[in-house]
Amino acid sequence: MVWQIILLSVLVLIAILVAANWRKLEAAWLETRKFLREVKVEMQKVTWPTRNDAIGSTIVVMAAVVALGLIITAWDQVLAWVLHFVLHGKGA
Repeated sequence: MVWQIILLSVLVLIAILVAANWRKLEAAWLETRKFLREVKVEMQKVTWPTRNDAIGSTIVVMAAVVALGLIITAWDQVLAWVLHFVLHGKGA
């Protein structure tokens, strides 16, 4: 019984809030619909890459990542050697 009263109160409160803000909600809905229509129009203007273009770009990116990784690893090893040399001397 008590939970029914609470539920009814919440529903009435929601109805009051919706009624009080109906114009704002309607305007927001209209703006959202307008935005989605514009998105659809813009998406139709997009030139999508072909499968071969996408594969080629992916290969270039992967090669660049590997090359950069090797460069960073080499610099890390050189700097580690220099740091070891400075801290421990030549004979270590």
